[in-house]
Amino acid sequence: MSYVSGGGGELTTELPSFVDFVPIEVHSQFFGLTKHEWVPIIMSATIIIFLGLFSMIATRRLQKVPGRLQSLLEIIVEGLANFTKSQMGRAAAPFIPFVGTLFIYIFAMNMLGQIPLFHSPTSNFNTTIALTLIVFFVTHYQGVKNNGVTGYLKHMAGKPIWLAPLVFPLHLMQELLSRPLSLSMRLFGNIMGEDTIIAIFIGLSPFLFGLIPIPMHLPMVFLALLGSTIQAMIFSLLASFYIAGAIGIHEEENH
Repeated sequence: MSYVSGGGGELTTELPSFVDFVPIEVHSQFFGLTKHEWVPIIMSATIIIFLGLFSMIATRRLQKVPGRLQSLLEIIVEGLANFTKSQMGRAAAPFIPFVGTLFIYIFAMNMLGQIPLFHSPTSNFNTTIALTLIVFFVTHYQGVKNNGVTGYLKHMAGKPIWLAPLVFPLHLMQELLSRPLSLSMRLFGNIMGEDTIIAIFIGLSPFLFGLIPIPMHLPMVFLALLGSTIQAMIFSLLASFYIAGAIGIHEEENH
């Protein structure tokens, strides 16, 4: 269950992926990355291709009287729209595709790790920090776009204005450090923990008559399915909350 990964030769507790069966040396590099360092990139690309093909096929023949698949998709879209509106109110419409895509993409990446020979890309910190940086830039771009540079700086300075020398550095530290770190570490830690626990339980599973494995990890798989859904929801919820705060929705509601 453990294998040597990366250039440092460290041991990691992970289940094997299909990449392990590719006849390439562990330490050989391709574009500066080893075989195992390519795993989250390949898994992320797999999800993107799958979701792209699925959306093309599912929306190819939309009808006024929806069938089962179209009805399911409409329920999902409506649910994501209501989910975004609950955080962003009247300003939600332009951000429903962004928040909805975040949820579906993260949910799919989380769930991928439950398929044998696949890993959850979100169990790798590089993936979660990349997602966080997207949210970070969208948040501050929308803040400047909707308020102007001066208005956005005033928003970060807070009220009353005489507390700005104290509030502005704290707000800046929150936006640049604490929020990105907490958003990325929360998703990474939870999914990595789920995958590691499942890998440990699989390693501890006994064999009946020495041939048939007893799946001791199955209860943890069901918990991981629930956890994967919750983590995708939390990430998307916080993303919509941060964007709403940047464009001033929460301040308007308080007034």
